[in-house]
Amino acid sequence: MTGREMLSRFNLNYFFAIPPETQTVWFWFGFFVLLLVASFVIYFVLRAKGAKARPYKRYAKNFFWPNIALAIFGLVFSFSRYEKLALLSYRFWVYVTILLVIVYNGWYFTLKRSKLEDELLKFHNTKRKEKWLSLSNNTKHKTKK
Repeated sequence: MTGREMLSRFNLNYFFAIPPETQTVWFWFGFFVLLLVASFVIYFVLRAKGAKARPYKRYAKNFFWPNIALAIFGLVFSFSRYEKLALLSYRFWVYVTILLVIVYNGWYFTLKRSKLEDELLKFHNTKRKEKWLSLSNNTKHKTKK
């Protein structure tokens, strides 16, 4: 198959047409609801860990807000597709939102995860030093009395 034949099969009307209601509307709606619920669960789990280590809180916040925004956009586009609204029901919007979810979460879990481990190590080292310094300061004060 040549490139010209492939381009002749590519049809922009597929992406920018109002599609009939199909089962995919419900699939995407369920996908974005699942993304919304998973974002909340992961956020609260990481926030609970963040009570002991601040980098978890920052990691949770940076994960939570973009995923919530993408899930809400996806729900709006899925609902618009169900209602057959003129501009927001194009397949293009749902596919772009899903692409953004995949790209953002892939980037976040690969690059940010390694930085989280470094930040946790640095955080625990500073806490250990603070604890050691506070213990040494307390013993000095006790000996002076």
